[in-house]
Amino acid sequence: MIFFLHIPKTAGTTFYEVVNANHKRFLKPKIENSPGEYLQNNIRNKNTAIRLPGGYASAPQTLQIIEKLPLMALQNISFIGGHVGFGFHNHTDLELKYISFIRNPRERIFSDYREHCKKGRYFYEKLKSEHFDFNTYLLALKEEKMDNILTRQLAGPYDFFLMERKPVDNALYERAKQNVASITFFRMEDFDRALAYLKQQFDWEKTKYIRKNESGSKNNDFDINEKLLNEIIEFDLKLYSEITPLQKTQKFHIRNLLGGKSEL
Repeated sequence: MIFFLHIPKTAGTTFYEVVNANHKRFLKPKIENSPGEYLQNNIRNKNTAIRLPGGYASAPQTLQIIEKLPLMALQNISFIGGHVGFGFHNHTDLELKYISFIRNPRERIFSDYREHCKKGRYFYEKLKSEHFDFNTYLLALKEEKMDNILTRQLAGPYDFFLMERKPVDNALYERAKQNVASITFFRMEDFDRALAYLKQQFDWEKTKYIRKNESGSKNNDFDINEKLLNEIIEFDLKLYSEITPLQKTQKFHIRNLLGGKSEL
């Protein structure tokens, strides 16, 4: 099973379109609509993919339901992806192959801010009340302990969004750094390379795509509290520098890690 650790604003929406094209069933359970019943009624064939809900709480809640499904249903799932942390392998006997896209943390944070400026997003009402001030967004991340999200997701556990989150410290960073070796990473900018890899490793046949959910304006010319911004991405910047995405020089490592077929 491919387990996609979806870091927010790293081409995930575009990627899910490709996932959909390469699986017999593509399920999007909603936590408010009896997801357990929905999943049991729809996971009837092998090569089923599941996109977890986009909510920070609803994604791990749905994953908790998935882990309790009958083994026969679990064996039909070949892909799960969502905004959850590393560690689902501790809750299932199925073999997981973790993948993730990454991008420069500073660029990612600007893109995430623009996403939350859209109506219905998690911080929309708070930002609207403060005239969409960027530093209000940074303070909200700090208050909700959703800073350094790359570090938090890679450290896990998978349901950390449901727990009382603490400030990121060196211990959490070291745990995330240790988990890096168990994940195959692609730079968001190397999207085509990622699809070539998936095509070879997992026999994906359809790799054409149209970019989805791109941020509108790329203008970052607004007031930025640089000290606060650096605090929000401090550990992510360190971790990002430690991650080596899939490269041609990694053929042997990737083949051994995932039991691969042919080389890129």
